[in-house]
Amino acid sequence: MALEPRIGEHETKYVFPSHLAGKLAAWLKGRCRPDPMYAEGRVSSIYFDTHDCSLLREKINSDYLKTKIRLRWYIDPVTGRNLPANFLEVKCKIGSSRKKLRLDSGLETAWIDAAPLSDETFLGVSLQLQRLGVGLHGALRPTLRIEYTRLRFIDPLTGMRLCVDYDIRATDCNPRMLGSTRPYPLKSGVFELKGRNGRLPDWLHQLTAFGCRRAAFSKYSACWQQVTNQPF
Repeated sequence: MALEPRIGEHETKYVFPSHLAGKLAAWLKGRCRPDPMYAEGRVSSIYFDTHDCSLLREKINSDYLKTKIRLRWYIDPVTGRNLPANFLEVKCKIGSSRKKLRLDSGLETAWIDAAPLSDETFLGVSLQLQRLGVGLHGALRPTLRIEYTRLRFIDPLTGMRLCVDYDIRATDCNPRMLGSTRPYPLKSGVFELKGRNGRLPDWLHQLTAFGCRRAAFSKYSACWQQVTNQPF
């Protein structure tokens, strides 16, 4: 199974102060439709990396080729329970183009949620990706578990998908790679636009009123920096 290109789709990110997430969401609700399937939810992801953190360094160094590998599942915002489906995701960036692979992980969500990141069962992710022909830098280990709340909208004029991510925090780490987590959230939230072009619709230029600024942002690298308390 090959990585599939996201043909013609652009992703643009804006960073904003997390404490303004509620005001930003209220402003968007007056102008957009909530996503008809998943308007709100809690997202949980386990990010994988090599022992020497080669994937993290690709992001930090802004390499032309960048790879992100994670297990992802979702939490019902009303009940707080895990939804049953979970996915293994591989995202590759080659310059400005993106390719993505998403498939069922073959693992039980309840097990993923409860297992320590040092559990050797997670090492099977490397073998699974190798069988699919995905090139790897080395054996992959689960590194950080990151959670955040996501609100999804649709721009009725352009069809662009809009996401507000906030309360982003690292909730667990692999003790073989990191000492401990810092459970408090990042000070920044992320506003994402996904559509056929990278142009910001005219009405969205008011984002600056909420402290939004266009920036490359990685939840993985930002949480890593918070956990290690080390500048890049």
